[in-house]
Amino acid sequence: MEIRHSRPKRIAGFGLVRIMPKHSDETPKNGFSPFLKWPGGKRWLAPLLTPIIRRELKGLYYEPFVGGGAVFFNLKPERAVLSDINAELITALGTVCERTNDVIQKILTFANDKECYYRARSTKPRTAIMAAARFIYLNRTCWGGLYRLNRRGEFNVPFGNSGRPVCPVSAIRSCAGAFKNATLQCSDFGEVMLQAEKGDAIYADPPYSLRGKNNGFLRYNDKLFSWEDQKRLAKVSSRIARRGVFIVISGIWHEDLLSLYPGWWSLRLSRKSLVSGNVKGRRLISELLLFSKKPRSCILPIQRVPVKFGCGRDASCPAPPAQIRT
Repeated sequence: MEIRHSRPKRIAGFGLVRIMPKHSDETPKNGFSPFLKWPGGKRWLAPLLTPIIRRELKGLYYEPFVGGGAVFFNLKPERAVLSDINAELITALGTVCERTNDVIQKILTFANDKECYYRARSTKPRTAIMAAARFIYLNRTCWGGLYRLNRRGEFNVPFGNSGRPVCPVSAIRSCAGAFKNATLQCSDFGEVMLQAEKGDAIYADPPYSLRGKNNGFLRYNDKLFSWEDQKRLAKVSSRIARRGVFIVISGIWHEDLLSLYPGWWSLRLSRKSLVSGNVKGRRLISELLLFSKKPRSCILPIQRVPVKFGCGRDASCPAPPAQIRT
């Protein structure tokens, strides 16, 4: 992997650097391509992040916000605990692992058109196989891969008209094999993370939310993962980091989030958002990686979050761009 970056310019109190990944939706060269399209998915980041985690991992690998599982599939750990608060997601992944061929055959009965989509969306599956097939089909054909329920608990995301294949057979088979090395849990992140011991590694990628921010998807995510949840994640992470657990956390780049992790190590990344249906409307967004300790194998300019936090600058301070070419 070729890495290019301009000379880092230190932001007062932080020293964060903006990173520009290229070809953000490519399949990892050494791993599996996730079969789910998940908002905020880290397929673009996995080739950069997995070597760092692999070097630190001595025991169990944990992903408490598994979503599409891009980092897990690229890392391919020997043992893992994958969890999410989304019961339908975890149940679908478990069924894919146990009944792979049956799920694939059922997905292949669906078509990527509006009529089939709304018919499937309105049905209530009676079997685990049908539920898993429906979940995967709706995920791959809805708008933006969103998972959203109305007040009655019904999936209500509109048809996406993406044109993508409904059933990526090879990806599902590969991912199903990887799940055999993992324990799947429907649990709160705190309950799962507190199980970690010295030598374990955790990658936490929660829904992005900030204190007092009510714009776009941050407002929607606040219902899924509030600022109080962010503070609880920071508290749990700091507690288990003292045990010798290596932790990486993703978030949106903002000084409020940084303030929860004094003494940790940080890296700023910039990329275009993939959520907007209009390509021209995909604005540049800044994301953050936080590390519980300085990674041994990372050559990127990671810098420490000051223990005495407070830079006196707005979070929109410019930083020189860097580019990663894979």
